[in-house]
Amino acid sequence: MADDQSIGFLFKEDDSGRKFALLSTIIVVGLAFHGYMFFVVKENDIQNKYTIPSFSIDFEETTVQDSDSLLIGNGETEVYSFSRELIGVNSSSMLARITFTITYEETSGQLADPCDEVLVNIPPNGFVADWQNAANKLSDSSDDCETMTLTVFVYPGYNGEAMTEQGQSKEYWETMWTNGTYGSGVLSLEISVDTNQPPGSILPGANDDNEEINVQWEVTLFEANIER
Repeated sequence: MADDQSIGFLFKEDDSGRKFALLSTIIVVGLAFHGYMFFVVKENDIQNKYTIPSFSIDFEETTVQDSDSLLIGNGETEVYSFSRELIGVNSSSMLARITFTITYEETSGQLADPCDEVLVNIPPNGFVADWQNAANKLSDSSDDCETMTLTVFVYPGYNGEAMTEQGQSKEYWETMWTNGTYGSGVLSLEISVDTNQPPGSILPGANDDNEEINVQWEVTLFEANIER
């Protein structure tokens, strides 16, 4: 190998080792730059790459309620229809559950007229909800004017309690808790009445032909807050 192509070329007396010093400086600066980029600038990226993200999820609840009444004839069944449009809330609010409270009194005005028989039922169709939830109560009946309560849990997995989830991304968990499909469609509350005739009903004007049924509904809504 020629003298001017060997490493000894850097130690020639005529430059007093300046070329070697320059080369050494370039190498040191290069290593320092790469070290800075790796351990300082890219530190967060490196940590994020090997750290499983954790997300805290909590919920803000609100309730909406209203009431209505229906006059139902003896032997008849009326349907009270409920939908998200009836509530009038914004699209960011998810439906957690719906509770119906059904009350009535004997309104015939006849002396000693017993309470009528009332049957309430919610068929699990036409409305997207958590129909398999064991806590649902979809039917009830009364023949003594007692209050009846039905409950439909709408959003699967929701119980209102804050939680911590591991993995995935913030967008993933936002999608998990903003599925507007749940609560869409029309829910039907079927109400049937069978009147009990008062003693002496054979007398003219003593017939009990209908009953006024009061329906109060309460909807629990929620919005999810998700932070990493």
